[in-house]
Amino acid sequence: MPYLFLVGGSALLVMKTKLALKVVGLIGVLALISAGYCFWLMTVPLSYDWVPFVLIGFVVSIGVFVISLITSIIVLKRLRRSHRAPNASQIRPTI
Repeated sequence: MPYLFLVGGSALLVMKTKLALKVVGLIGVLALISAGYCFWLMTVPLSYDWVPFVLIGFVVSIGVFVISLITSIIVLKRLRRSHRAPNASQIRPTI
């Protein structure tokens, strides 16, 4: 954990952001696996009792994947911004 000794608390934010990115990525992968399984179940003959559950599972899995994709984009932007923040504070206008 060499990032903990950086100035400001931005290092802790970077570590939290990286952890959040890993968690969101894992959730996205699990949602895609679940959507693939539900899609496969749609090709298999099922009783009519299971059809609504499979369809709802597929739609929810795709929704969770889209939400995790959007969240990962937001976290990546935050991670890029946190690396630029210390450099931006060093540049001061000379008036």
